[in-house]
Amino acid sequence: MRIWRIAQIGCMIVAALLFVWQLQQHRRQARELACVQAQIQTKAQEIEARRAELAALEQRNGELVEDERRAGNQTLISLMRERAAAAAARSAPEAASDSHGVGSALANVLDSPDQQQVDREAIRADMKANMGLFFKLVRLPPEKIDQYIDLRIEKDFRQAKRMSALLRGELALADALRQRDSDALELESQQRALLGPEGAAFLDSIAEGMRNDEAKRLLNAVRQNMGANELTQEQSDRLQGLIKTEIVGIHMDDTDLFRSPEDWAQFFGEHQQNILNEAAGFLAPPQLETLKTLAALDLAERQKQMMLKRTSLGIK
Repeated sequence: MRIWRIAQIGCMIVAALLFVWQLQQHRRQARELACVQAQIQTKAQEIEARRAELAALEQRNGELVEDERRAGNQTLISLMRERAAAAAARSAPEAASDSHGVGSALANVLDSPDQQQVDREAIRADMKANMGLFFKLVRLPPEKIDQYIDLRIEKDFRQAKRMSALLRGELALADALRQRDSDALELESQQRALLGPEGAAFLDSIAEGMRNDEAKRLLNAVRQNMGANELTQEQSDRLQGLIKTEIVGIHMDDTDLFRSPEDWAQFFGEHQQNILNEAAGFLAPPQLETLKTLAALDLAERQKQMMLKRTSLGIK
């Protein structure tokens, strides 16, 4: 009887421990479920907050650049740079002494039918993988998705042809710039027709938000360097509008790298000067002087980046 009693007590203890363990498991699973739900909510919020990034995939003409993360995959020029450098290194000895070795190699790569096919397939795969949310938001049917991607590929293909012709000296810069602007208008019109009024309006709203964000970022850099001469809210708003129009809205891509360094600096400097001229009407003299200094530093940094890109393309 004593043994039986001990056995009963032992069973009761085991049952109690099992119950406690199950309760702990239940609580742990509840915490994990809550954690997963919180993560899902966070990810959903991140997706919503990062809608602006979709516009980068749509509005970017050349490189947005400094970041050439996945956006770089949308531009054949950036895809080709490393291959061109490698091709130049493997070229014949006489090409090694040619200052256009890298440029010639890049032109050869851009003109290669096999490489063009590889890059078209890579761009198509990349867009389908990274633009699914955008296509879903604008309710684009599968057949129009393919047409939309084809337009993007066509844009890159035309840009590649222009770059090749420029690198070979077979196309004047003025003609290349006219072709670029004409192609941009044509392909944008076709793109908007595919998206429809609502889809185009949605894309415009994202692009506008991106421009506002970039202008605000540049404005904040100015404000941080104003020292004691702080900008009022009205001054900030007016200056942000000028930055958005003259700097953020400027249309420049790899084609502009073929301008002479002096012409490039003058072209960009004119946009900066437009800001300074307008700002003189609402900024105090010390504020305007600070803005002039910042503009000069910004131009110098942009020139530096421009020269590095020219070198990477083999442009003299």
